[in-house]
Amino acid sequence: MIHCHGVLLQPEEAEETDENHKIFIEHVEDEYYVQIRHEMTKDHYISFIAAVSSDRMQMVKLYPEGDAQARFKINGVKKIYFYCNRSGLFSVTLLKN
Repeated sequence: MIHCHGVLLQPEEAEETDENHKIFIEHVEDEYYVQIRHEMTKDHYISFIAAVSSDRMQMVKLYPEGDAQARFKINGVKKIYFYCNRSGLFSVTLLKN
């Protein structure tokens, strides 16, 4: 069981991206440049973007009024996850590197 500020956290199930949560992934040299077209206000924003491979995770914490973008080393990345503070967790499976 995991608690945050006294609140029991429930597991999140990642959803497929939708029209309000579009993700763009570009291969630039040895990295993935990830951009999410989403508002980044104090009330509605993307909290983090993470790149997951079979043996590691890279994560970038995002903040309101910043840009919803990140760069990740390609090193076997299989999935990209991101979290919207209102709509929850989303994921995209990448094609073979």
